Amino acid sequence: MLILFVPLITTPYVSRVLQETNIGQFNFFQSIVSYFVLFGCIGLNLYGQREVAFCKDSVKKRSRVFWELTIIRFTTLTISVIAYFLLIVNNSKGFSLYYTLFSIEIFASFFDVSWFFQGLENFRLQTIRNVFVKIIGTVAIFLFVKTKNDLGIYIVCYPLTTLIGNLSMWICLPKYIKRVKTPLFGITKHIVPALIMFVPQIATSVYAYLDKTMIRLFSDYEQVAFYSQSEKIVKIVLTVVTSLGIVMLSRIANSFSSGDQASIVQYIKKSFKFVFIIAYPCTFGLMAISGDMVPWFFGEGYEPVIPCMQILAPIILFIGVSNVIGTQYLLPTNRMKQYTISVCCGLIVNVMLNSVLIMRWGAMGAAVATVFAELAVTTVQFIFVRKEFNAIEMIKNGKKSFVAGAVMGIAIYALSLYLPPTVISTLIEIALGGILYVILLFALNERFIFDSAKKFLKG
Repeated sequence: MLILFVPLITTPYVSRVLQETNIGQFNFFQSIVSYFVLFGCIGLNLYGQREVAFCKDSVKKRSRVFWELTIIRFTTLTISVIAYFLLIVNNSKGFSLYYTLFSIEIFASFFDVSWFFQGLENFRLQTIRNVFVKIIGTVAIFLFVKTKNDLGIYIVCYPLTTLIGNLSMWICLPKYIKRVKTPLFGITKHIVPALIMFVPQIATSVYAYLDKTMIRLFSDYEQVAFYSQSEKIVKIVLTVVTSLGIVMLSRIANSFSSGDQASIVQYIKKSFKFVFIIAYPCTFGLMAISGDMVPWFFGEGYEPVIPCMQILAPIILFIGVSNVIGTQYLLPTNRMKQYTISVCCGLIVNVMLNSVLIMRWGAMGAAVATVFAELAVTTVQFIFVRKEFNAIEMIKNGKKSFVAGAVMGIAIYALSLYLPPTVISTLIEIALGGILYVILLFALNERFIFDSAKKFLKG
């Protein structure tokens, strides 16, 4: 809920105060530092979560895994920090201060132990940390970011609060781990499998950051801002759709280690149903309300965000489905090669299309490239799991959600033609759209809704 609402509070304010150029610079600088965070972590977040899930019932084993991976993490991130200052900060004419401030994000990664608690399926502590970080960060933005000259302050607000939040989680660690000997072999044995898991993360993360980098190379900071702002809203909605992935990775990894294949199949089928029921209305709804939402949400000068947001909306569905197949199934069942191939296909498609489309259409070109890249990932993953899960059957299971979502989207768009682009209008469209979608699902006799409602009322 915080991931949803905090940007909805801060983004309109920041967009108006910092304006397009500064917003574009912020997102471009952030994309650069993200590469160094990515390479510094070398895939240890997902790998660590999976390894802890495999041995979460043994204090000794999970303690050993924690210390071994922490030593590797500190070593690789130290190398990354040094490389960042040598390659970026020292060679960034006029922007060295901003890049230096962004280095706090790399230092924050040193102390990130969320992977450990995710492996234990203890999400309460991470939730508390996130609440703390989001509230402090939001307050800091409103207190200290006052003019378009406060870009440096805005940069500090995010990584500094993240660093404080990461440090706070170390206070809870003694309850779950103890000191153990960590021989050199115990440390080095993790490097190769972590690197193997790192390859698909490189592909996934690089093309997530590469869009902004390539837009700046082929266009200007304003186009970076338009793309980033539209992507931000889509990714906020996407967070709801993929929220199940973090939980299910640990659960399926544990089922896989115990040989419970039947439970894995049931989990995946339910995840597909969950994704379709949430993704379809989010996709169609976002496309319908963008015209009314963007003018009042971002302010004047951000009109190009509207078509970008409408183009990007389908990735909510594509990433939601690939999250089920990739994150919830291929990763925890050690099918890294197939997961890597699928993501690399997406990276190739994204780079090729970006190279052509950004020069022609700027931010809109990058949006089109992103959609086709995510579609490529999802298609390839479906091919790899065709023996376990029939793609046509899975898609048919979501046909009622598709029909209800499409009808809802058309109705909202028709309504938006008669309403002014205001906050009230957007809230009315969202509320009526949600009510209409639920009514349509019940009318179509969607059993998943009935069953979920019964469990919720009983629980």
